[in-house]
Formats: sequence, structure tokens, C-alpha cells
Amino acid sequence: MVQPRKHHYLPQFYLRGFSHDQRAIFQIEKATGHYYGCQIKDTAAIRDFHEIDSDSTEDPYALEKSLARLEGELAEHLRLFLSDGVLNEAALAEVVGLLSMLRMRVPPVKYHIERSLASTIRATAKAMERAGKLPKPPPGLEDALSIDNLSISIMNWKCLELMFGMATSPDILNILGRMRATLYRVPAGLFFVTSDQPVALYHPTARPSDPYGVGPALRDVEITLPLTSQALLKLDHEPGAHCEKLATADEMKEFNRRTIIMAHNYVFVGEQPDRIAHQVLQFRSVFAGFRFDDVRAGSQFFQLHRFIAVHPESTKNGT
Repeated sequence: MVQPRKHHYLPQFYLRGFSHDQRAIFQIEKATGHYYGCQIKDTAAIRDFHEIDSDSTEDPYALEKSLARLEGELAEHLRLFLSDGVLNEAALAEVVGLLSMLRMRVPPVKYHIERSLASTIRATAKAMERAGKLPKPPPGLEDALSIDNLSISIMNWKCLELMFGMATSPDILNILGRMRATLYRVPAGLFFVTSDQPVALYHPTARPSDPYGVGPALRDVEITLPLTSQALLKLDHEPGAHCEKLATADEMKEFNRRTIIMAHNYVFVGEQPDRIAHQVLQFRSVFAGFRFDDVRAGSQFFQLHRFIAVHPESTKNGT
């Protein structure tokens, strides 16, 4: 039996919403601005990204197969939401769930988890070594077996457990579900872009140096997800009913700026890649997303996790 090995971290139905022909899309490298056309079936996909590499799992590709079924249902919910608008509260709730999923099931989040867990394991091993709780390495292998020189790999299933656990957390979904939703549609000739980290958290005053970062529950936070090249969902904590708006040219530019800044490696667009590539290069050094800092105080070790949000003064210098 042929197993699915090409795992899309952005669903194909989602990417088709940004394509001019439902088959191809342009991929722009954030670091260089280089772009090239790709088939959607080969885009935003990593081999075995959703593999469950646990000895207790009978089918290591069970998650990928489950996601394929779920994405078929989400595609229909998104279609209904785009057709009916915010008045379809059932479809809106499903699209908010899609937003939560796309916020957490992307490579930047997975890499963050891998690095964080590996750093914690290394710090724990060093503490045990200092306490004399680890056997001494054989003579001549002291350097090779030094804790600092060991290669630490995190099992894929552990990363997936944390990623999807956060994506489906009842607490997070409750916060998102209580936020005001605005569905933006585009004027003729304009379009939204998306990226390999398409959900953007924006805050008007937060800065990368803030010690606590930004989360969905923070009062002035705005969360955006481009739904297609012609539609974008914004969540905020402002009072009032859900609504729909025709985005202005300035709003389009700002929302695309947020999506581009959130991008880790790639921005995806269905048209005018040369123009978008120029915008991408303006923000190639700007970071937004999850970050952790190792903090050591004497013999104590802990990690400070925070989310670096997009803010108005994000520049090409990463400030």
C-alpha cells in the first residue's frame, strides 16, 4: 500500500484560493526575493511532516490521513463562509477553527518547539552532570560525549502533540470564538497574499523587547488570516457585531505587510510576483512569531516563551 509521504502544512484547498487557475502559485523566498511558479500539489509540503514516529503507533501516517478528511470538510465550511458571510455563524466558527489550526501547524512553530525541547534537555543533562548523576565518559571520549557537543533530536510525534494540542485547545478556541470578526473583501485590481505562517498577530504598541510578548487574549491585539486572494478574516476585541467591509487600498497594503512579516521562509501569491517580491525584500530581516530565551540563574534554568507580534514600526532592520 502506497503511504502519503508529501504532507502539506498549508492545505491544498487553502492555497487554491490564491491561485489564478486552481493549479499553480508563485512562491517567493523571503530571504532573497527570488520567486518561481510551483504546482500547488508540490507547494507548502514537507516529506513526513505529520509522521507519528512512535513505536506504539500502528500507522505512522494516521494523522496525515485524518487531516485529509478534515480538510475536505473545512474546504466546504470556508466556501459557505465566503458565500454567506459573517451571518453564517456556524461556518464562521469553523473558519475560526481553521485559523487556529493554521496558526499552529506550520513549520516555524514546529521548529520553535524542537529547539525549545532540545535546549531544555541539554540544560537538564548539564545540571545532572554537575550534580554527578551522569556516568563519566570513557577516557579519550570526554570531548565527543560532552553535553554541549551532543546532537539532540526530538521525536516528531512530540512536536505534533504540542502543535495540535495548542491548535485545538478549548481555552484558545474560546478566546478566538468570542472575538469580533470582520470579513474583508477586496476592490477590483487588489489582492491578498499568504505565507508559510499565514496567521498574523498585530499589536499597536508591543515591541520585540517586551518581556511577556503578545497573545490572543490581549486587549488591543488583532489577528488576521488571508482566506483567499479576495478575502481576509480579522479578529479583534472591539465591541459590536461581526461585520463585512470592502478593504481600502491602505488596508490591503497593511494586511499584506503583516502577512509578509509573519512569513518564515516563503510568501505565496497568485499574480504580480515581481511587485510582491519587492515588498517582501523590505521585511526580509524582520522576525515575528514564537521565541524563547534560556535564562540561567546560578544552578537554576528556565525558559521564557513569548510571541513577537507585528507592530506599526516593523522595519527592514527588524526593530
